[in-house]
Amino acid sequence: MEQKKIGYFGSLDYVTVISALAASAYGLMLVYSATFSRLKDGKLITSDVRSMLVSVMLGLIIAFVVSNIDYEIISKYWPLIAAGCVGLMVFTMFFGVAPNARQDARSWLDLKVFYFQPSELLKVGFIISFSYHLDRVKDNINRIKTIIPLVIHGLVPIALVIATGDAGSALIFMLMFIGMLFFARVNIGYFVAGICAIIVGFAIAWRFGIINGIQRERITALFYPEQYADTLYQQTNGKIALGSGGLLGQGFLKGTMTQSGSVPENENDMVLTVAGEEFGYIGAMAVILILLILILKVLNTGLHARDNVGYLMCSGISVMLFAQMFINVGMELSWLPCIGITLPLFSAGGSSSLCIYLALGIAMSVYRYSKAQSQSLFYT
Repeated sequence: MEQKKIGYFGSLDYVTVISALAASAYGLMLVYSATFSRLKDGKLITSDVRSMLVSVMLGLIIAFVVSNIDYEIISKYWPLIAAGCVGLMVFTMFFGVAPNARQDARSWLDLKVFYFQPSELLKVGFIISFSYHLDRVKDNINRIKTIIPLVIHGLVPIALVIATGDAGSALIFMLMFIGMLFFARVNIGYFVAGICAIIVGFAIAWRFGIINGIQRERITALFYPEQYADTLYQQTNGKIALGSGGLLGQGFLKGTMTQSGSVPENENDMVLTVAGEEFGYIGAMAVILILLILILKVLNTGLHARDNVGYLMCSGISVMLFAQMFINVGMELSWLPCIGITLPLFSAGGSSSLCIYLALGIAMSVYRYSKAQSQSLFYT
């Protein structure tokens, strides 16, 4: 029987595209509101909104282009991709710039037109290279001689981002590493041993002052809030803003704390507080629901992938998105210390949006080429 050809739009992952665009559109509304009070006379949008708008449009183009490239070809270029990402991180260690509030975090590159955070690109590079690594050793995944190189592979990006002062991204990489090992079906005993090692390592780092300064204060403040009111100022005001919206919110551009600037960084780390105050409980839950739909769709694409590499890539992307969402929401509710993790596609930040769309382009490639193969088998 003759093979039926499938057009570009016939194999497009519409659920991923629509949910990602919905997140970005909603995010643009929230960032616009968060920065509205800072608009100068004659200006329609702030630089944060403009940067986010450009990054979304460019990211969408990148996602469509990448989705048309076979992900197996992408995975085979992992040495080049990994080398490029590592080289960019090393360059950042020496020539990176830091925000005014965090001079110890030299995590950005000043490209004059905009600031770029290489660790966001490193996340995508790690997903590609680690997926290929896991696939190559899948038949011996639970042997100790296989696990040790995998652990070394996982420690490389963690060490690189710590070297630039970005402890928050280091935590995301650790969760991505653990999550991808889980989806690769590594024996549960290794996870138990790993968790014990992390606990011991954290205790040692705490005891000998390796974890110090503002990072130590933010952790301690969760247990002794009355003694660290200044440290918890951002999170405390964020929770007040979230709760003040009630069920339906105070209205777009009408949030009292949002418009007065009472919640620092509410266009970035604390963007959920804008949704909660101005659109209420319904608006805040809509943020979580949109992200969950996107995460579950990417994960489902992986479960129906034509091969193990596609499955692992989609698993890594879904873990990355979920880890960022979980930590960001945990920060905003004071369940976790504030460590500068943005809410995927909702927070301001061109680097993050661009690289997430790049990752989604890979997931869409898995969907496209897996669907094409299944259709070919059916019509042949």
